[in-house]
Amino acid sequence: MNPDTIAIIIAIVGSAIALGTALVPGQRELRRDVAELRQCMARLEGLFEGFTRGEGRSTPDRA
Repeated sequence: MNPDTIAIIIAIVGSAIALGTALVPGQRELRRDVAELRQCMARLEGLFEGFTRGEGRSTPDRA
């Protein structure tokens, strides 16, 4: 291998390492944000189910 080939290989490996260190923390944060979003959506779904069923709402009885 000549020195140019070695330099190119080192540059490629260095770039891959740099990309990996930049992307991994972002993925962790994204997973945490998605988990929080799922919790909020579940809460909203529960509220909508209660609203559409009329639970907790006082309505006059019709005869």
